[in-house]
Amino acid sequence: MDTPSDLYRALEALYAAFSRYPLPVKTEVCDHCVSDEQVRATRTAPLRMLTASALEPYAWKALYTWGDVEEFKHYLPRLLELLILEELDGLHARSMMLRVAVRWQSWPKIEQEAVIATVGAWWRHTLSSYPRDVDGMDLIEIIADYLKLDLAPYLAELESNTTEAAARHMAWLMHDFTVSVAHSAEWYVLLDNWIRGTAPATILERAFFAASSPEVAQDLSDALETHRIWSRH
Repeated sequence: MDTPSDLYRALEALYAAFSRYPLPVKTEVCDHCVSDEQVRATRTAPLRMLTASALEPYAWKALYTWGDVEEFKHYLPRLLELLILEELDGLHARSMMLRVAVRWQSWPKIEQEAVIATVGAWWRHTLSSYPRDVDGMDLIEIIADYLKLDLAPYLAELESNTTEAAARHMAWLMHDFTVSVAHSAEWYVLLDNWIRGTAPATILERAFFAASSPEVAQDLSDALETHRIWSRH
């Protein structure tokens, strides 16, 4: 289950792992795409004090028209922290993690381990509050499709999380998982089989009988009905 110290430890390890990448003296940008003001905004405060508004233009343009991999690694801990804390728009999650995914398996082991730990803490933090900018299915695709991590331990964490928030993510997942385009992928087959199994009903029923409101109870009930239909096929 998520705890503030769990997320804190993961982020501290992430900052430490990437601390070897200082801010470059000069950055290479496309003059037509990146303004001097945008560059200055990313350099006016220490890394951990940079705001989402200062980093948002970089989040859109990093590695495309702004900077190289080492500069991306410099900013990555702060970008991920702002995403997890929902200070940076969740719309950045997929594009940013795709840029990580196409490179990270060649990174030093300490950096890979820090990314994995942070994603795990992000997943647990997500399950413990609802709604979230980056929802459960978004994270599942980042974990399994982008980063190619084994999805099973993350589903096990969802099973063991007894919060209402986790159950509400489960209810949303019952409907949302069908929109994925990766139906033939190994990770999606695992997810599909898990959803058709008994675990989702256990999660949903447990929360239904302790629902905090009639509206939540109805959402859980609807998801249980969807599960009943899916489990027959």
